[in-house]
Amino acid sequence: MRRALLFTLPFLLSMAEPVKDKNLLIEVEDREGIRHNLRGLACNGKDYIKVKEGALEYAVGFKSLKSVEVLSQEGQNLRVRLSFKQGSVKEYLIPTTVHCKAVSDVGDVSFYLKDIKAIFISTEEKKR
Repeated sequence: MRRALLFTLPFLLSMAEPVKDKNLLIEVEDREGIRHNLRGLACNGKDYIKVKEGALEYAVGFKSLKSVEVLSQEGQNLRVRLSFKQGSVKEYLIPTTVHCKAVSDVGDVSFYLKDIKAIFISTEEKKR
């Protein structure tokens, strides 16, 4: 029993991670085509997403992205297309287990990237 608790405790604690940047405005389109307007985004508890290209792994900050489009599932990976704010577009692989959280007017939201078609990202201008 204690062993099971030790293995599940880190997982449970990671699920309680707060959304990092609530000035990040996102629109999520799910697999059913429904669009959700959300605020903030954290995937696996981070304000960036880890992507793989060849033998290298990159940490891409959400603030540098315009969109994330899920193209297909290839075994235990998702092929995603990242559109960067500076204009470039590139395809990468990410694990199917990436879990994201955000905030809505209704409450906290959580989803797996494998259940999403696209995420559109913008930042809210700070009021002076």
